[in-house]
Amino acid sequence: MKGLVKAPSIFGWSLVSLAGALFLSSCCTMPPERPLQHVGVIDTHIHLYDTNRSEGVDWPPVTDKVLYRPVLAEHFDEVADREGIPSTVIVEASSRVEDNQWVLDLVKRNPERYLALVGSLPIGTDEFAGLLERFSKDSRFVGIRMRDRPGGDGFFTDAVWRDLGLLAKKGLTLDVLIHNFTIDEVTEVAKRLPGLKIMINHLGGLSITRDPFDPDWKQSIEKAAVHKNVYCKVSGIFQRSGVKPPPKDQSFYSPVFKVVFEAFGEDRIVYGSNWPVTDRGGSYSEQLNVIQSYFDPDVHGKLFRENALKFYGLD
Repeated sequence: MKGLVKAPSIFGWSLVSLAGALFLSSCCTMPPERPLQHVGVIDTHIHLYDTNRSEGVDWPPVTDKVLYRPVLAEHFDEVADREGIPSTVIVEASSRVEDNQWVLDLVKRNPERYLALVGSLPIGTDEFAGLLERFSKDSRFVGIRMRDRPGGDGFFTDAVWRDLGLLAKKGLTLDVLIHNFTIDEVTEVAKRLPGLKIMINHLGGLSITRDPFDPDWKQSIEKAAVHKNVYCKVSGIFQRSGVKPPPKDQSFYSPVFKVVFEAFGEDRIVYGSNWPVTDRGGSYSEQLNVIQSYFDPDVHGKLFRENALKFYGLD
């Protein structure tokens, strides 16, 4: 099936090895068949922040011994240069409005690498329209992410629907962190606003274990994917692992990759790392290799670049 790596040759293997090959088939970790340098990878999900700023940060918490440190452009440059990642999209992790401008100013001298920002604005408030107008004047501000859920079960007020409509009208995008929100809610937004491009983050938020996953999650993914304005990020895979430390073998993640690929197809899956949160579970290259080696090289151009250009409206 297109999208999956081919099983290795089994000529000369023992019966035990043969049995293992038949079980793992295309799901075992293999060296990438083709390097990604020719693709021009766009990593669509990194975070930048500076814990040394006088006002501090509202994420990550000071108790996070891995992430609570300055994470700036020069730090990602080191990773990107080492891994051959030419470009990225930043996702704002702060709920403070002015931190959107801080990030835009931080990376303005390197527009070739730092293509865009998915911002954070207080949706459903009287201030939203004015703030959206202000930030969208910068072409690098491509949309917002819904992460927090003020109001709990009562989040989707008329004001929220109004603001989502404004987002769609401006041709901007909506990333959704499936933590405080559900995939079924994404489907409802997609139904009501078919002109709004929506990105489900981090493989739909499933906690991946060695047990069979909840079939309701699969059904929800399939229902969301019916709507052509919904995409899914193949991102943050180590953070989705319910096994610690996160496994580095492709077979652990393959069942979830398979569901996402079969639901969204090659035209609506998008790569993102979730760096520096990746550092909690492994190295950037380990995560990238798991993703790269699962998907057929014929899909790499769309997964790692073309679909990001299309979704975020990037040049």
